[in-house]
Amino acid sequence: MRQILAPLASVVALVATLHAQSAPGAARPAVSARRPAPRVAPFGPQPGVTGTRNPTDLKTVLYYTADALGMLRGPREVDHVLTMEMWGAGTITRDGRPCRTSDYHAWVRYRAIAEAAAAANLAQLRGQFRGESQLIGVPALRVSATCAGSAKPRVDVVAGRYAWNEEKPGVNPSPAMETFEDRATQLWTLIPESVMKAAMAAGDKTMLAQENGQPVLTFPMPQPFETATMKVWISPKIFRIDTNPAGQKTEYSHLIERSQLTAGGHVIETRYSEYGDWNEKDLNSMILLPRRMVQTRDGNTVVDLTLSKTDTFNPYVIMPIPAVLARSGSQTASR
Repeated sequence: MRQILAPLASVVALVATLHAQSAPGAARPAVSARRPAPRVAPFGPQPGVTGTRNPTDLKTVLYYTADALGMLRGPREVDHVLTMEMWGAGTITRDGRPCRTSDYHAWVRYRAIAEAAAAANLAQLRGQFRGESQLIGVPALRVSATCAGSAKPRVDVVAGRYAWNEEKPGVNPSPAMETFEDRATQLWTLIPESVMKAAMAAGDKTMLAQENGQPVLTFPMPQPFETATMKVWISPKIFRIDTNPAGQKTEYSHLIERSQLTAGGHVIETRYSEYGDWNEKDLNSMILLPRRMVQTRDGNTVVDLTLSKTDTFNPYVIMPIPAVLARSGSQTASR
């Protein structure tokens, strides 16, 4: 009986205490201030993972790097990254001056990949991918940002061999060809996926070396920067180990740490950090982007961006070349 009454007495005491706390005028326990939890990088580096992978052949290094970034999709593991969007804040350079912005929004488009179209069983559509010509989507970049002190955003675009400004995305274009080199440089250097696409496009011109146990790629850039040289430092560290239901483990390594583009007597260096899948929680795609990107030109900082959100599920992105620039008003960014 004592063993039964003791727990019963404890319950009665607890109920009395709760009742006293809820009574009018009763002192309530202090509620600690809640701090927003820092955003975790889904599918990014895992804490406590150690080790390295050190392949010495170019094919494996390219595979590990593209796989780490999440570019290889489907059973045939081909590059399916065609478009993406990024939002963030920080500092970019416009017209040679720093632009501090809190509403950075970038749209990115790449050339459609024939292998990806075939893997998606769309060959019967005469080579179309997502209903579009394989030629559509030469690398293109649209950036909307409001610089501090400005009343409204400005939209900068580069596509193919053209550069222009827009009042709003796709609205009232005006030529800005004098900015072409700077904008195209951003497209090819600021995003690790762009760097990898350039390395793979260079084919047998891409060279692999080792520096202090770290793989380093060197390759010529695609047109119109074919006279420029890119050098890329890759980390051999294993940053993630996933285990499937059958108990098979998959290791991921070879994230790009920095790149260095030498073009026209200038050196543009970009550092990438805090990799993760920054899509909305319900739209994670396992395509990794660095949350922080810092770029210097001849030692001077020209970009310092921190991403807040991305969409890497190949969102609908088109950038038709304006009639004021193209030979034909119907010409797209692919031609």
